[in-house]
Amino acid sequence: MKILIDPGHGGDQPGAVYNGIEEEDITLAVGLHAANILRSLGHDVFLTRDKDIGISLSQRLKMIEDAGCDAMVSIHCNASPNGEKAHGTETYFRDDRDYPLANCLQQVFITYAGMKDRGVLQDQGALGKRLTVLNNLDIPSALIELGYLSNPDDRAYLIENMNTAGELVAHGADWFAHLKAGTNKELWPA
Repeated sequence: MKILIDPGHGGDQPGAVYNGIEEEDITLAVGLHAANILRSLGHDVFLTRDKDIGISLSQRLKMIEDAGCDAMVSIHCNASPNGEKAHGTETYFRDDRDYPLANCLQQVFITYAGMKDRGVLQDQGALGKRLTVLNNLDIPSALIELGYLSNPDDRAYLIENMNTAGELVAHGADWFAHLKAGTNKELWPA
């Protein structure tokens, strides 16, 4: 399967920033490691960015469309104005076609990272708006919020476990690829 990995933010758009930790750095490290793991599992992988560069949402959508991939995973970190109280992992999807990918990502991540399960959520229903990166894509697409940078425990986990987070994202996408192909794969790792 050809899988697009979209490490969120980049360049002059750092995303959430807490205690000097920028979302763009975590998403890039996680995305690069996920891409390497997916390649080792036999998938073709396309990255929207492989270094700290800024990409507008319209450029990102064009890259996703032009890549001709079979699935897209956008990687982000969350933040909350409630500060330290909010924590955990949540994964967003747009339509029924996207739900299986979002669910695979969420189940692998919460099972093996030990993060609080904040759910698999439809963007408009949960947020009251559409997530642009999931907008009008013709392929299964999901956006995973790995954890809350505003929460010290989530932030520490992500800083100390970027490679593990990348492996978990990769194995969630690989699990989806097996489901889509009609082949059985046990939830990683067995």
